[in-house]
Amino acid sequence: MIAQAESPRRLGRRPVLDGLRGLAILLVMLMHTDVLHNGYVGVDLFFALSGFLITSLLYEEWDRDGVIRLQRFYARRARRLLPALGLLIVLALIANAVCYRLTGWPFALKALASAAFVSNWLAATGHASSLGSFNPTWSLAQEEQFYLLWPPVLLLVLRRGAGPRQVAILLAAAIVLLLALAPIGRGHGYGIYYSPAARSAELLAGCLAAVAWRHRLARLPECALARLPARMRSVAAAAATGLRSTLAMVLVCLLMGVLLDRALPSVEAYLSACAIGIGLIVLLLGAPASLPARALSLGPLRFLGRISYGLYLFHLLVRNLVYHYLPAGSVYANAALTFAISIGLATVSWRLVESRLLHGSASVRQRKLRERQRHHLQPARAS
Repeated sequence: MIAQAESPRRLGRRPVLDGLRGLAILLVMLMHTDVLHNGYVGVDLFFALSGFLITSLLYEEWDRDGVIRLQRFYARRARRLLPALGLLIVLALIANAVCYRLTGWPFALKALASAAFVSNWLAATGHASSLGSFNPTWSLAQEEQFYLLWPPVLLLVLRRGAGPRQVAILLAAAIVLLLALAPIGRGHGYGIYYSPAARSAELLAGCLAAVAWRHRLARLPECALARLPARMRSVAAAAATGLRSTLAMVLVCLLMGVLLDRALPSVEAYLSACAIGIGLIVLLLGAPASLPARALSLGPLRFLGRISYGLYLFHLLVRNLVYHYLPAGSVYANAALTFAISIGLATVSWRLVESRLLHGSASVRQRKLRERQRHHLQPARAS
């Protein structure tokens, strides 16, 4: 029984994480439409989620199959990322030809930088404004570089027999090193806000949270809990659930404080948001019935989370077009129009392009696997 209780947690499909992703994109869009000043910290929630989810899935594959199939991982990432990015380039090309010449560098240069996933380095060296409507691709580039490096490193350390604590120590050391290399200062300077070192630290912080959550590194060992009387164990479990719910509410309040504090330096804002996001992920997974978890699991937020990638890519182009044609419109009217058009585009992109390429190929593989299984079973039945 103890061995079963100590087995690693499995992530599965968690509605609250879809809702948290929906909240993140909502914050970013509110910032770009001039409604919410510090909404940019939604990007930090994305980074925390990406590190957490990718690491959890890689660990589950390792535990299930004894291997991490990098080729399959990268093929799935390509199917997930490239269709919507290609659609953004096409939409921007049409806007550039039909509506008005987009600001920043020549169109071909911006599209090439986005497709090559180097926008984060260009933004960090002072060229964020030159990317124009392609600016959101800087965080996409940051995540793609993370995808290229972290899975092979994790596979290497797992093959060498590293346990969860060793992996956690490795991640903690890398985070400390990256934060030491990251620039510091007040304001929103390009080098500070777009720092690849600081943003990599945020992604690895999500990885560290995944290892700690999955392998229960931050809780009492089951052998110690087993020594408690049964009634005391049940009381401790109920208290732990209540504590997680309370702490989640506290973190929500802290996040609100970050969002509304205009005087907070950008470094403190985005690192605080990442830490809060990591805490929320872990706490909400352990308290799915809490008020914050129920709020984040609402259908509209989960829907925004499902189409968040397309929303993130398209919304700045849409916002720029809205302000081009309605320069004197009110902030809230322009924001509402931007949201409506962006959600429509992202929904079409998800249903007609992204999901078909992502899930369609998976369905083909599953069908072929079932056919092979039936083929192998037929001789046995005949005999």
